[in-house]
Amino acid sequence: MNTFWRGWQGRILLLGTAGLLLQQVPVEYTLLMSSAGFGKDVQGASLVHLHAGLSLAIAMLDRDRRVLLGCSLMLLAGWMLRAWLQDYAGPIYVWGAINAAAVYLWTLLCAHGMGWPQPADDMRVERTDLPRMFVIGLVLYPLGTVLSWALINVTEDWHGQIKNSIQLLFAKQFGTVIVAFPLVIAWAERRRTVEAMSGSRLRWGPLLALFLGGSIWMNDAVQAQLYGQAERGVVLMDYRFTLFAALGWCMLHLRPLYAMPLLSFTMFAMVFSLSDTAELGATPLGFMNLVHLAVELSILLVAMLYFHLTDRDARDFSARLVEETLRDATTRLPNLNALTYRLLRLPPGKREIACLLLDKTDALAPGFGLATQTRLMNAVAGRMADLVEPYYIGTGQFALLPLDERTGADAWLRLVARIEQFEFDNDDQPIRLLPYLGVAEYMPGNRESVDFALLNASYLAHEAKRRNELHPLYASDRDPADHIGERLYEAAEALSCLRSERVVLHFQTIQRLSDAPADGGIHGEVLCRLRKAEGALLMPDRFMRAIEGAGRGVELDLAVLRTLFAWLRKHPQAVARAGRIAVNLTGQSLASASFRSQLYAMLDKSPLPLSRLCFEVIETAAIVSPAEASEFLGELRRRGCSIAIDDFGVGMQSFERLKELPVDLIKIDGSFIRNVAQRGKDYALVQASVAVARAFGAMTVAEYVENEETVVCLRELGIDWIQGYLVSKPVPIEDAFAIAE
Repeated sequence: MNTFWRGWQGRILLLGTAGLLLQQVPVEYTLLMSSAGFGKDVQGASLVHLHAGLSLAIAMLDRDRRVLLGCSLMLLAGWMLRAWLQDYAGPIYVWGAINAAAVYLWTLLCAHGMGWPQPADDMRVERTDLPRMFVIGLVLYPLGTVLSWALINVTEDWHGQIKNSIQLLFAKQFGTVIVAFPLVIAWAERRRTVEAMSGSRLRWGPLLALFLGGSIWMNDAVQAQLYGQAERGVVLMDYRFTLFAALGWCMLHLRPLYAMPLLSFTMFAMVFSLSDTAELGATPLGFMNLVHLAVELSILLVAMLYFHLTDRDARDFSARLVEETLRDATTRLPNLNALTYRLLRLPPGKREIACLLLDKTDALAPGFGLATQTRLMNAVAGRMADLVEPYYIGTGQFALLPLDERTGADAWLRLVARIEQFEFDNDDQPIRLLPYLGVAEYMPGNRESVDFALLNASYLAHEAKRRNELHPLYASDRDPADHIGERLYEAAEALSCLRSERVVLHFQTIQRLSDAPADGGIHGEVLCRLRKAEGALLMPDRFMRAIEGAGRGVELDLAVLRTLFAWLRKHPQAVARAGRIAVNLTGQSLASASFRSQLYAMLDKSPLPLSRLCFEVIETAAIVSPAEASEFLGELRRRGCSIAIDDFGVGMQSFERLKELPVDLIKIDGSFIRNVAQRGKDYALVQASVAVARAFGAMTVAEYVENEETVVCLRELGIDWIQGYLVSKPVPIEDAFAIAE
């Protein structure tokens, strides 16, 4: 049944019936029609043709022209039935049909001239549409229908033509004012709701109603006292300004679906209250009175619709502003404000929140452009959307709320694995990011709990990055503010040391383990320390995350190289004794074009033969742009330098990195070396790493070697070099080369 009423046949039946009913809603007055040959005079005409307004509304709202045609035929049939009941002469039926056809076409033309019908899903009345709608709908449309009637009734005497045309014009105009535009607005915005009103604003409605009632009572009392007009009755036009205020309140605080019918009813009541003046329509006084009423109704309609549309646009603009505050300006993803809004409205119960940190995203915009960074962040958010609600809280950082309240450790692991395996295709250049996740618990509705949990999760995500830990870290009871305060202090100290170039070099020897003949040189890794103003040294675990977090990794790498080269120039005997000297590069340096140009200039003046210089890269450092990193490291190899991958095995893409980067040495992470002598899983992992290194023609270095038992096991596995406390602890570079300062 619902399908039938939605179809064009059902709409014709429903709207046509409504039109027939509106034909029977009169504002009666006496109209003498002395026409030639069309029957006797008619009494009891109506000042308002509400069905005319309905026809225009149907033409504006319904894109299926069969609906308006069917409704017009039903209205014509209703008119013919009334004419038959009143014994009209035969020819009038023919002329009535011709008039109905002309009015149908004129109605379509007027609707088209006003820019209607609009698409059903995008139906909207704008304030800029009102002038055209009112000129065509309130002036041209009634004039056209009256002109059609006048041309058909050419045989009527001119006095009757003028009288009847004037009164018919007002009937059509009033019908259009009362029905057409309120109905169009109500239907176009039927789904619009109005925000809840505060108590103080809500009280204005009863106050206005009380004021209106009091005004009516007082006016009647005064009229009766002064002029003896106690029987005069209520004339709404006397209270039109109060009515305007009451209707304005309705436009603001009621849904259009309710406010527009109320507006129509009020205007109909105003016309009804002055119906007795219609009988004088052919006189100058009566004509001016009808013009006055028509103008006031039109002004009321224009004012109320403009008031409604202005308020609607203001609400929409306010809603857009609120929406803007809840979305990141670049990615258009929900932001921290949206997260706070969501968290404070969740039902009670302890829940988890996570912070996701994507490594190397700070290099995306400089390396690939802001548009690529934006598309990648949206792609990552889409990748997680079926598991969590993602909120973008900064470059490469998301706050995550699980969709399922029962989310546990396995779900967070699946999310990390999904992001870690995700490859973003940027113009045939793949980009992959490492995810680091921190998870904390909070209580919804408690602002302090929410802030604490988010701070905790964010700290844990950064801590996971510092440890290169791809498993989620979970919060403890310790206040993360303690950690953050320490980190801020360390960052300030580290940056101060770097700006003052208080860089101190240490050196840890690397010893050959294989049977290859020794070359007699001193091989090892250059390690950086920063000296505080009071002379104490800052170790890497205290300043590296601060340096990288501030984006100063390039400055640190350049400072280390400048200090090393300056020391070698000062001590040429160290150059003569040096074997392969390894220097670490941060991921920020790999992504920096300025670093590459400065490094090439420094290498051109290197005091050490480039064949003895090795650059170590953490295996996760080149993930943002493998192709760019590979080209850079390839150029260093062409100049004679060696390339080593440090901490091999801790990432989930270790073997894949070997395919992407030029590698001469693989430094197997010490976490596998410590327990390798137990010949368990770590033994198997080291064995696999050695096999892969040989397949790629690279030598292997075992880190964190601390006892002879480990050395025996590493020798069995075929490790080429060892590094650790068994060989040498890190010492000042002068001590490593036995040079007195």
